[in-house]
Amino acid sequence: NSARAIGLADTVGSIEIGKSADLIVLDRNVLETPAEDLADTKVLTTYFEGRVVYERA
Repeated sequence: NSARAIGLADTVGSIEIGKSADLIVLDRNVLETPAEDLADTKVLTTYFEGRVVYERA
């Protein structure tokens, strides 16, 4: 876990109450998507510090 390695596991690195919520929501499960289709993946929503900073129209 990179957050633990740099000493920030108390504030980032997982989705938990009280931690900074920086994450994206994609239009597909990239773990189940064939490699040749990954380039077509779209970001639906971006959260930074718990707030929506981008939402696909």
